[in-house]
Amino acid sequence: MEHTKESRPKPSSANPSRDAAEKDTLKVFTAGVAIGVAQEAIDQWNTEHPELMAEMVAGGSVALIRRALAGERCDVMILADDTNIKDMMMPELTKGYYLFAGNAMVITGKDITSENWMDVLSAPDATFGHTNPYGDPSGYRAIFCILLADQLRPGIAEKLMNHPGHMGMEHDAQRGLFPHADYLFMYRSGAVSRGENFAELPESINLSNTDLAEEYAKASFAVDENTVVRGGPIVHALTIPETAKFADAAKEFSKLFLKKDFAAFGMIPRSEVVGEDILK
Repeated sequence: MEHTKESRPKPSSANPSRDAAEKDTLKVFTAGVAIGVAQEAIDQWNTEHPELMAEMVAGGSVALIRRALAGERCDVMILADDTNIKDMMMPELTKGYYLFAGNAMVITGKDITSENWMDVLSAPDATFGHTNPYGDPSGYRAIFCILLADQLRPGIAEKLMNHPGHMGMEHDAQRGLFPHADYLFMYRSGAVSRGENFAELPESINLSNTDLAEEYAKASFAVDENTVVRGGPIVHALTIPETAKFADAAKEFSKLFLKKDFAAFGMIPRSEVVGEDILK
């Protein structure tokens, strides 16, 4: 993720009166890709810690970070794209983060396969889409897949980007939600959890292979006037904002979350610390 010359926004101070009026809960901001595993961790936490219940706040990763930067209280942040933390939060809002899983992009839909997906999406009457790329990494990662597909079939990217059935590109679309379309680009973990038919995409475009980072980076997308994101291997990450109200509890919750079986949720387990170890 890269920023233009304009400086990124600074985190706003939380409103003391608003915080005082809030019920004491451990606020866990969670990207859509991690809702299942985060809910499992929250349920376990709430059973073991009735004195401080955890509460999920779900949304697109970019949108969630913008909310934290605007001053909304957040104790733990579980995001779909680790580069969002590095480029939008560090070093002002956090000093480090944990990588916990990778993923791959796929396309769900009836009768779609790894062999026919380009022809299926190119059909004049096809409708296909993804989450909003201006607020959700799943959305701009779908765009990367389309742009990178030109190496497989020259001209396919322009055709799909301008296809009348391409849905989800509206700036005012609800962030994190899928449009009503016949075919959807989404994370493999999401397709597995939904039990839907899906087409596996080649590693050269599905953003799953860490060895292909340079190839993925050839695709880019402007999420706003200050920020351009570039393709890269999908990595999900967790961090604790410097402004966390319950920092100690946030560390304990994070340790519980990081012990979960991410493979059981269709993800590719990873374990790496970037920057400072926020759990110490």
